[in-house]
Amino acid sequence: VEGTSNFQDGTYALAFLPDGRLAICVGDVTGHGIEATADMAMARFTFRSLAREHPEPGDFLAHANDVVAEEIAVGKFITMAYLAIAPDGEVLCASAGHPAPRLVRPDGRVQGLECGGLALGIDGGQTYEQVRDELVAGAAVVLYTDGVIEARRGRELFGGDRLDEVLAAGHDLPAQGLADAVVAACRAFSGGDLADDCAIVVIK
Repeated sequence: VEGTSNFQDGTYALAFLPDGRLAICVGDVTGHGIEATADMAMARFTFRSLAREHPEPGDFLAHANDVVAEEIAVGKFITMAYLAIAPDGEVLCASAGHPAPRLVRPDGRVQGLECGGLALGIDGGQTYEQVRDELVAGAAVVLYTDGVIEARRGRELFGGDRLDEVLAAGHDLPAQGLADAVVAACRAFSGGDLADDCAIVVIK
């Protein structure tokens, strides 16, 4: 597992669950600055406090949403993708308004782990669907914040298609190499520094 994060309002966290699965979440909060940093600290605390008690992705996000809805300021929210990966390769994924994680097959095929759900903190009492897939030997799962696909060149966005092209081209890279390739492609597209958050986690 490798990751990179270069801004304070996007973050990732991971933990091993009691049943041996690896739990990973990537989150992104509205806004920037001190308040955004505080909200992401809350998101990390929520992950650490709830992941072991509510390990299934959909159940975790439902409980996390109730916590965030009570704590976050009106008009703000947190998007989050949560994955639980078993030692045998089973992947469970749920999302709260976050860009779909990408599953990169060993042959370079890329697909999104598409699952819907309202961002955390907008309204309590939500339910979150979860999808199931498999992480086979040589495959990778890539989680990221929207700063990746929303990197800009003028009015043009980097977009999901370009992300998938980078992932397909680098499918045989190690985890860190694939994360670095995504960041490099975004920077090259935007002509230098990225204006928004850019957090990427690769599990291979």
